[in-house]
Parts: sequence; structure tokens; C-alpha cells
Amino acid sequence: MFTTQYMRTMLAAVMLGLLVLTSGCFSGDVNVTVNNDGSADLKTTLVSAPMLAQIVEQSKTSMLAKNPDAQVAPVTKENMSGYEITEHYDSVDKLSDQEFFAAHDGKNTGITVKKSLFYTDYNFDLLFEGSQNGGGAGAFASNITFTYQMTLPSAPSSSNADREEDGGRTLTWNLGKTLVTGESSPIQVSFRIWHTNVIIGAVVLVLVLIAVIAFLIWRRRKGSEPDEEPQLLDGPVIDVKAEEKH
Repeated sequence: MFTTQYMRTMLAAVMLGLLVLTSGCFSGDVNVTVNNDGSADLKTTLVSAPMLAQIVEQSKTSMLAKNPDAQVAPVTKENMSGYEITEHYDSVDKLSDQEFFAAHDGKNTGITVKKSLFYTDYNFDLLFEGSQNGGGAGAFASNITFTYQMTLPSAPSSSNADREEDGGRTLTWNLGKTLVTGESSPIQVSFRIWHTNVIIGAVVLVLVLIAVIAFLIWRRRKGSEPDEEPQLLDGPVIDVKAEEKH
């Protein structure tokens, strides 16, 4: 994914872009969809005014160098153009290979995963770093937008998102302020994914065990019951010897 160095270079270019003050300069969106099976889909959209096209192109090249399997499609937004880059990861923790999701000593822990039999807990502690010297693009604030969005299988246990939608499943962070002011933005969210297949399998196993135990108890009780003696037919008793004397 793009680096903060690219973003800072972009800001320097923005400061020279007085001709585009009245229109959009740059727009970026990072969207992560976490699936029920623990995989993740990452979609990064970067568009800019023509004067910043080189920065967007550099970001695309950097991302493709790290993941040649990424899908790239050209996109346009108002007077801006750029790329939409889609990537699939077999597991959420694989996102850590990207700088955006990486851990930095003493600053953030990145992505941590704790697995158990019936569920897996995920914790995102990310940091979108700004420049120590400030963003220097305050006058361009309305022309720079950058967001990070996550869509989860269920609502998180906690997050510091700027906006929540869809019952808390869709979370959005506004990172444009970091590019404008230079102030770093923390991104924090914790959530759990239940292992549905394991849970269903466990329930089925318990039901089968209950059925087997019930059958064995029934069979044991049936085997312990005394055999019933054959019953004689009701009717008059005939004395055979008495009949022979006659």
C-alpha cells in the first residue's frame, strides 16, 4: 500500500497547486471487508487532479510490487482520476504485510489475533502517521479527503471510529485531517468472529451423544425386565381320567 512518505510528497505538491483551490485535489479511500471465514478483501481507491497524477501512479506501482495479484481498475471522480486496487487475503492477519496495517514499536501493536475453539478475537491498533512538521495544507482542507472503512461480520466490541453504520458493522475513520494538519490518527477496533461450522459440528455431536446414551439406557432397562410367563387360555378344566372311567 502507499506509504506516508508518498502522502507527504503529495502534500508538497498540493501546496504548489494553487490552480486547483476551487476544485478537488485528492481523494483516497481504504476499505477492508472482513469475511465470516476470517479472510479479508482490501479495496484502495486513489484519485487526484491531473497535477498529482504522478503521486497516485507511484502509489499504485508500490502496491502492485508487493502484491502482483492485485486487481487494478481505472476510476474517475468529478474532475479527478486514478485507480481502484482490489486485493484478497486468506486471513485478516495477512494484512500486516501492508505498511498501513503494520505495528510500530512503542506506537501501535498493529493486528493481533487470538484463536480459540469456538471463536477468534481480532484487535486492530493502527496508526496513520502525520508529519512532525505538520501537514501544511490547512488552506486545502476542503479539497483533500481520505477515509478508512471497515465492514465486519458483526458489530465490534469496541472502536474509536468517527462514524458507525449498519448496526455498527460498518466503521469509518476520517484520515484527511492527518494529511491536512500532520497530526497522527489512531485507528482502533476489536471484534470477534464465531466459528459457525465448529459450533454447528459441536451441537450435532452433542445431540448424537445424547441419542446414543438414551438408546443404551432404554436397551439396558428393557434387558433387565423379567420374561413374561405364557398365559393359559381361560375355559372349563376337563378331568381326562374321570372321563375314561365312564
